[in-house]
Amino acid sequence: MGITDLWKLLEQSERRFSLEQLSSYANKNGKSLRVAIDVALWSFQVRASVVGDCSELRAMFFRFCRLYEYGIRPVFVFDGPNRPRYKRNKEIDTTPSHTKFTRDLKELITHFNFSMWEAYGEAEAECALLERLGFVDIIFTGDSDVFLFGGRHVVRRWPKERQEQLSCYDLLWIFDTTKLDRSDLILIGLLRGSDYDTHGTKGIGINSSAQLTKCHLHHEIMDDIQLFGRDIKLDDERVQHLFDDLTYELHHNTYGNLTHKRSNVVLDAKFFDFSIVIDFIHPTTKIGSIKSGLDIELAQQLEKNLSYHYEPDWLNLAEFAQVSFKWPAEYLLKRFSSVLYPGFMANKLRRQQPSFKKKRRLADDQSNTQDSVTLSQQDEFYQANLLLHMKDSTEEDLVKITQSKMSSGDIQLYRVEWNRSTFEAFLQIIQLKLNWLDFQDTDIELLKETQEVDSFSSVKRQWVDANYIHYTYPSIALEYQNQQKKNNNSFLILPSKRN
Repeated sequence: MGITDLWKLLEQSERRFSLEQLSSYANKNGKSLRVAIDVALWSFQVRASVVGDCSELRAMFFRFCRLYEYGIRPVFVFDGPNRPRYKRNKEIDTTPSHTKFTRDLKELITHFNFSMWEAYGEAEAECALLERLGFVDIIFTGDSDVFLFGGRHVVRRWPKERQEQLSCYDLLWIFDTTKLDRSDLILIGLLRGSDYDTHGTKGIGINSSAQLTKCHLHHEIMDDIQLFGRDIKLDDERVQHLFDDLTYELHHNTYGNLTHKRSNVVLDAKFFDFSIVIDFIHPTTKIGSIKSGLDIELAQQLEKNLSYHYEPDWLNLAEFAQVSFKWPAEYLLKRFSSVLYPGFMANKLRRQQPSFKKKRRLADDQSNTQDSVTLSQQDEFYQANLLLHMKDSTEEDLVKITQSKMSSGDIQLYRVEWNRSTFEAFLQIIQLKLNWLDFQDTDIELLKETQEVDSFSSVKRQWVDANYIHYTYPSIALEYQNQQKKNNNSFLILPSKRN
């Protein structure tokens, strides 16, 4: 989707990082990695890759678990009601989706304490401005239009497997390798065709379009649009001059940037569609049009939610997953243990680091909960267990360090073994609203398998950032390092100084 063949042109500027590497780089600076996610693209991907009852929502659930484990704070951006009604040569329904999947997805986002944002029009335009304004660090989208809207840091696809290297792009990398800037990409979009003008120019390919941009014939008019905004009155004579200059260059190659003359290529006299250009350079967005007090409050809440490690609403998340996926309680505990307990412990470690502590206090975790006077007895028990989890780790939480290694991204890791008590605390938090009688006839073999497996044995060991361990469990880390020295093991990580 987006500009025809643009990804092919940009692939030389691609760099590859794992999701773990991306989140680790942000964590080292004492912050969470904040990402904007184009919901429409994610929904399309999961629908194309899964089958079965409620499988789309399940696929989203497992993606959310990965985001949570790596401490990534996402905002899910939904297309708004003001999208153009004509896309890819057909009329599209621009009314916001109210399908069961969309309702369930929004509920799942809420239970994970992730963020949602409805765009004014196109989600990728909203994502681009969220990044430019500093709300997020990276955009997850497969739509190459995002660069034309001003997106700068883009991850194209979600990883299918752990440690898979992702296709990452940056406008600076693109310029360094191709010498193409944003205005060049917009001209390429006009020449090749985009979602909203699929015609382009017959006879000119992606490489010829890129070569033509290097003549810089379009820069002056693009710069003026950038400078004067949506209110600029475009002079038809200037557009005609641009059309004439580009046509002449195609036919004569006076700058020498084309591999050969294109004398048979005829530009459409209306190829420079001003409305499309201005929508790329100055898209109308919700985040960029905030005026009222309510919208300001929503933006402030978005910024706050993206900045901190908020725990999921465990009680309601577990209940929602059981009902939505028709999981027996025993099986749900097993699944949550395998896909969420590692994140539960990893995020507990992150919160103990000094850079994270400065950004947040315990009161922030309670800001969205009910007053304790109105809580039920069950909810009080849940809140008490959650607050125990939020407190500083103790030496009893960690049994020992069993291994050490360097990851592919030069991240120093320890393989640690957790105390069973941390696992039991996790189970206590999530099981209070589970129904132990429902869905027992869903899959007899599945229940039998659940009964035969000790869930803790498969999750008690976990690879975590060694620096977190050195700060939180210094005596255990030093004991392990001393043992490594005795064994002449060359892998050593010096502990960081505690403040």
